[in-house]
Amino acid sequence: MKSNIKFLILWTFILWTSCAPQIESPPVTKPDPRILAIGNSITWHPPSAEIGWSGNWGMAASSADKDYFSLLENLIRSKKPEAVFMRENVFPFERGFESFDFTFYNHLKDFEPDILIIRFGENIDSETIEGNMLANSIKDFVDFLADGREMQILVTTTFWPNEIVNQQLILSAETNNWELVRLSDLGSLEENMAIGLFSNEAVARHPGDLGMERIAVRIFNVLKKLF
Repeated sequence: MKSNIKFLILWTFILWTSCAPQIESPPVTKPDPRILAIGNSITWHPPSAEIGWSGNWGMAASSADKDYFSLLENLIRSKKPEAVFMRENVFPFERGFESFDFTFYNHLKDFEPDILIIRFGENIDSETIEGNMLANSIKDFVDFLADGREMQILVTTTFWPNEIVNQQLILSAETNNWELVRLSDLGSLEENMAIGLFSNEAVARHPGDLGMERIAVRIFNVLKKLF
């Protein structure tokens, strides 16, 4: 009789544990996470008189506080006031990802980021991509920056649609369980650009204030769950 009771108790416990909802532990980050964004001119571009760009921030926001990185920084500080931020234009990697010497970015590794935002791809020549070489190079870049540490990663697609490059960006996210933010639909609408505000068409087709805001909000809506 006692053995039957023990069996019933054990069986009830097994059924309960198998049917009970599995609650995932919330992501844990430091109170002062170090957040690094690697990108291109959309992330930061120094003044360049030859193209009519006088800003020293993300092209083509109307002021420093209206580019996506600054807007994103403000949004993140609403959750993590002590967060530390850094951004870098990694155009050299975009143009030479096939055989890049990552020691060029030792200063980014030394920053020891806890969260990495990968927001590039517009300057990558899709004709230079063979197989999954871009996705593999991005993983190598991430491993270099992580330097053996745990790091949370978020990848965005390109602002202007680029199917081949985006396939590689999406592959890198899916293969490595990184967060993914899709942005290319924004670059299909001129309302998200700075059309008419700059004489240089290449500059004017960069995201204007509205486009920058939408980029920041989309990234934040995914990134905030890491806090």
